[in-house]
Amino acid sequence: MKVGSKVTLITFNGKLSPPTGCDSSEDYWALIGSSGTIAKLENKRGRFLVQFDTDVSKLGLHCHNEIPNSLLILSSDLDEL
Repeated sequence: MKVGSKVTLITFNGKLSPPTGCDSSEDYWALIGSSGTIAKLENKRGRFLVQFDTDVSKLGLHCHNEIPNSLLILSSDLDEL
């Protein structure tokens, strides 16, 4: 995968559902099935910065990256389109 690649989130942190008691503002599993674009290459922790087509903040999720609607996602959680 490279910058500009279109991807779909297939899992989050390797799982299909959030842990019991997960706060709704951290339920990033709600984005499974959403598509986005790789905005930055893999970092040292094996994650890509993905800018989602979905408005992440409207889902009530924390999103503090410099690019709007972007989250650091494990490469194994992504499927390239």
